[in-house]
Amino acid sequence: MNQQRKLLKNLTPDYLHDTNKSFDLPSSICFRVTRYCNAHCSFCLAPPDGAHPDVETLIRRLDWLLLHGVETIHFCGGEPTIHPGLPVLLEHVNAKGGKIKLTTNGITLSDELLKILHATGSQVKVSLHGNREHHDAIVGRKAFEHTTCNIGRLVRAGVRTSVQTTVVAGAQEVVEWVAGFCLETKVRRLSIMPFIPRGNGLTRREDYELSSIQRRSLRELVAKKRRAFTGRLDLRWLDFSASPLLVAEADGRVILESSTEARDVLIYQIP
Repeated sequence: MNQQRKLLKNLTPDYLHDTNKSFDLPSSICFRVTRYCNAHCSFCLAPPDGAHPDVETLIRRLDWLLLHGVETIHFCGGEPTIHPGLPVLLEHVNAKGGKIKLTTNGITLSDELLKILHATGSQVKVSLHGNREHHDAIVGRKAFEHTTCNIGRLVRAGVRTSVQTTVVAGAQEVVEWVAGFCLETKVRRLSIMPFIPRGNGLTRREDYELSSIQRRSLRELVAKKRRAFTGRLDLRWLDFSASPLLVAEADGRVILESSTEARDVLIYQIP
C-alpha cells in the first residue's frame, strides 16, 4: 500500500514518458480485459459499460504495464473468461516473464483455458457467494452448478484455486457454508469481502450495506473461523474499501480505485 501512496504523490505523465524508466508502477495491477459479463450481479463493482477491446489493443497495454514495473497481471472484468482472446493474453504475459492471477465468476471455463491456466502457473480466484439459492439470486442467473463444477475442475487440474465471497447484510451465514464447501473440494484459500457500495451496488445500498455493528461482527466471525481452520483453510478478510486498488480499465485508463467512484483517482491513460 505504500507503493500506491507513493504512486499518488509521484506518478505524473512526465514520469510515464521517461524513456530511461526512472520510475516504477506497483508490482501488481488489476487488468480489466472487458466490461462485458455473463452474469448480472446486483453488487457488481465494475458493471458493463461497453468497453471490450480487441486482443492487439490489450497486448499493447500489457506490454506497457510490464515495461513500467508491473510484475503480476491480475486479469479481471467484467468477466475475463468470456473474452475469446484471454488464452492468448495469458500466454503472452507468461512469455514475458509476468505472473498471472485471474478472478472469475466460474460460469465459463473451456478446456483450452483450463490447460493454459495450469501451464502458465496462474492463480485463479472464483466468486462463490453461498448455497445454490443464495448464489443464483445474487448473481442474477442460474450459475451455481457451473461455478461449483468449474471450481472442482480447476482443483483437479492442479491450478492454484481460491474462492471469494461477497457478504451482504443479513447473509452472514454464508461464511460457514462456503468454508465447508472449500474444505470439501480441497480449496485452500477463502477470501470474505463485505459489500462495497460502488457500481451496481449503489442502487442496492439500502438492502445490502452492512451496518458498523454487522461489519464488526462479520470480521470477528472471519477471525474466529480462521483460527478454527488453521492448517486446513486459509480464511482471509478482504476489504477493498479500506485501501485503494490500482486498476487498468478496459478503456485504457489507469485508476486508483476507492470504495466509491467519486473517490477514484485517474492516474494515466495508456497510449
